[in-house]
Amino acid sequence: MRIAKIEAKVIHTPLNVSFRTTYGELPPYQSHLIVRITTEAGLTGLGEASELPFFTGETAETMKVLVEKNLVPAIIGKPVYSLRDIHITMEQVLGHATGAKSAIDMALWDLQGKSVNSPVYRLIGGDKKAPVRVAYVLGDDSPCDMARLAKEMVDLGFDTLKIKIGSDFRKDIDAISEIRKAVGRNVRLRVDANQGYNVKTAVNVIEEIKQYDIDYVEQPVPGWDRDGLRQVRNTSSIPIMADESAHTLKDVYQLAKKEAIDLVGIKLIKCGGISPAIQIAQFSEAIGLQCVLISPWDTLLGTQASLHLSTILPGTHSHEIVGPYYLKDDPFGKIQVKGDMDIPDSIGFGIEDIFEELTEG
Repeated sequence: MRIAKIEAKVIHTPLNVSFRTTYGELPPYQSHLIVRITTEAGLTGLGEASELPFFTGETAETMKVLVEKNLVPAIIGKPVYSLRDIHITMEQVLGHATGAKSAIDMALWDLQGKSVNSPVYRLIGGDKKAPVRVAYVLGDDSPCDMARLAKEMVDLGFDTLKIKIGSDFRKDIDAISEIRKAVGRNVRLRVDANQGYNVKTAVNVIEEIKQYDIDYVEQPVPGWDRDGLRQVRNTSSIPIMADESAHTLKDVYQLAKKEAIDLVGIKLIKCGGISPAIQIAQFSEAIGLQCVLISPWDTLLGTQASLHLSTILPGTHSHEIVGPYYLKDDPFGKIQVKGDMDIPDSIGFGIEDIFEELTEG
């Protein structure tokens, strides 16, 4: 069970909606790095990293180059179960390139599951129970349009909505108010400012929106401003989540030490894959932090990997596994748009190896 071959492709899948955050409007498609690792015995595993350059500094194309030029010569021949050693090697040759690392890590977990004929969730200590509840994410738009879309999604079965805010605090407050009116009090709402506020504005906005029963506020201030995040949390009656502030386990430790957060947002491309995500989840559970999985417009491959990981995350909040709701022409398959997802019981992540059929964009 040693790594004999690593292949990488970049594919593009169109988005079926326009989407805006404080970072601007997303392009009309999402780019994905798809990696296939083959063992000496011919067994294959697939991994994915969907690009978010403003988070990791990597595009799908740069991740492909890093895999082919840096990682292939460094980890060829290593045992597929030597994840710790492989991560140490990846850190030495890539440094902070967490997106490229996450695709490799995911493919290795897929391989391990296939090698023992087991779903990955069993390997990581998870337990398949009820379907995984998921949230629908509303892009930053006019309050009227956001409220209309919110009602449509609730009618489709979603009981949790995430609202993108941070660009204009007055409009943000109006949007949250209109959405709450449109969906009623039985739907859970969370908001994400994507670093859009300073401390004073964040505190004022939170004071205004607390009447709308908000589950938590995600990254209200810039990611580097840990002291500001602590200030906001100390004055807030709403729990605070870190996303841009919390890339690594060390980041989460430092935020926890400052008592700056209540929740952690986990993105695989941000932390470097399932293996480091497990470490963050275990540490968070030990100190009483909840975790929410945030999947950046992944194909069904990355989506199902996230579903497996979700089985061990501490907390009761719905996860943001959003790819199937925003992508069309997903080469790995489709999921019905509703408020929950089933965890596949097939081996690995439950995805067929169609690597040869993928068309590079």
